[in-house]
Amino acid sequence: MAVRVGMISLGCTKNLVDSEVMLGLLKENGYEITPDEKDADILIVNTCAFIDSAKQESIDTINQLIRSNGKRDKKIIVAGCLAQRYGSQLEEQLGSKIHALVGTGDFHHILDACESVLNGKRTFSKVSQTPSYLYDHSTPRLRATPPHFAYVKIAEGCNNCCSYCIIPQVRGRYRSRTEESVFAEVSSLVQSGVREVNLIAQDTTYYGQDLGGGVNLTSLLSKLIYIPDLQWIRILYGHPAHISDELLILMAEEEKICSYIDLPIQHINHEILMKMGRRTTQSQIRALISKIRSIIPDVTLRTSLIVGFPGETEQQFKELMQFVEEAQFDHLGVFAYSAEEGTKAGDMPDQVPESIKEERLDRIAELHELITTEKRQRLIGQQKVALVDRGGSQAIGRTQGQAPEIDDVVYITDGDGCERGEFVNLEIVDTCGTYDLMGRLI
Repeated sequence: MAVRVGMISLGCTKNLVDSEVMLGLLKENGYEITPDEKDADILIVNTCAFIDSAKQESIDTINQLIRSNGKRDKKIIVAGCLAQRYGSQLEEQLGSKIHALVGTGDFHHILDACESVLNGKRTFSKVSQTPSYLYDHSTPRLRATPPHFAYVKIAEGCNNCCSYCIIPQVRGRYRSRTEESVFAEVSSLVQSGVREVNLIAQDTTYYGQDLGGGVNLTSLLSKLIYIPDLQWIRILYGHPAHISDELLILMAEEEKICSYIDLPIQHINHEILMKMGRRTTQSQIRALISKIRSIIPDVTLRTSLIVGFPGETEQQFKELMQFVEEAQFDHLGVFAYSAEEGTKAGDMPDQVPESIKEERLDRIAELHELITTEKRQRLIGQQKVALVDRGGSQAIGRTQGQAPEIDDVVYITDGDGCERGEFVNLEIVDTCGTYDLMGRLI
C-alpha cells in the first residue's frame, strides 16, 4: 500500500508553487497524495515566516498537528521559510514531536526526508545555509489550482534587501530561470488546459538581470505571447524601480498580457522610502504611475503599503493618505509594520506603538474602501471579458483587472450555462458589497 502524504501550504503563491513541486516529486515516486490530513501517514507543513502574524500562523498550525497527532504516530515534516529561518530553534523546542525540517533551498530533498522519517530517523539536516535550488520545466508539479489557471515562478530569491524584509535571508540571492525553461513549462501547462498564467517571483520585473545577454521580462513575454491557446498572461509582484518603458509598451500592444500591474510602493514619503531601502523616490513613483496610465489607459493598478514604519510621523502618514486619495488605486493591500529580527528596520529607533499602527491601518483601509466604492460604481454599464472560475447557477468570473485569489470577483447573474475555464462577455450591472461586481452575459 502506498504511503499517503498530506500537504498544508501557508503563505503566498510562491510558497504554493513550492508545495506543488514537493507534491509532484512525491507522486512521481509512488507516494499517494491525500487532501485529508486524517488519512495521511506523513504531513508536510510548508510554512511562511514573512511577518509576525505569518510566523504565528505557521507555529499554530504545527502545534495543532502535534496535538491532533496524539498516539497515531503520523510523521510531521516542517518545510519552507520557518524551517529555513528558525531550524535550530524548531529542532531544539519541537525535535521530539516533529520528524524533519526542509528549507527553502531543499525542496528537491523532500523524498530523502520522507524516506528517512519512514525509517524511523529524524532528519534536521535538510536546511541549506545558502538556498540555491531553482525548479525548472522538467520538475514534476502537482497543481493545487483549478485546471484553467496556474502560477509560474520565473525566479527565486531577492537582491533588493529592503530594510524591513527577511526574504533575501530565507530565499537567497535572485536567480532567474532561463527563458527556455519558462517557455517550456507554460507551453506544457497550456496543453493541459491552462488558459491564464500568472508570472510570479519576489520581484518579477527584475527577471533576467542576473542572466545577461539582453534577457529580461519584456523578452520573456515577447516569446510567451506566441504560445497557442494561452489567452491571459498576468504579471504579479513588480518592483517600481524595475519597470521599463519597453515592458509597458508591450503590455499596451499585446492583448494576451493583462492590463494589470501589481506595483508594491510601500510608502510615498521620501524619508520613509529611503529608510525602507526602496530605491525609489516619491517623484519617481508619481512619474511612473502617470506614465503607466498614459501608455496603458485601461490599466488596473494594485499596490501594497506599510504603515507604522519606524519613525513614521503623523504628518508622514497623512502624506501617504493624501497620495492614496490622489492615486486612486484599484486594489490595495495595507499592512501594519512588523519588526523582524535580523532586519535593519527591526533595530531602528522610534518604533511606532502597535495601537498607532492599527489606528493608521484602519484609517487608510477606510479611505480605500470609499475610493473602491466609487470606482466600482463607475464600472456599471461597461462590457468586460471574464474568465469563469466557477460555473453553474452560482457562476463566478474574473476580468483582466481581477487577479485570482487576492482580488474581487464578478458574480454572473445568468451564468447557469457557463463552464469553468470559459471566457465570456459580460455587462457589469451592479456592485455586490464593497468590492465585488455583478454581471450578465451579452
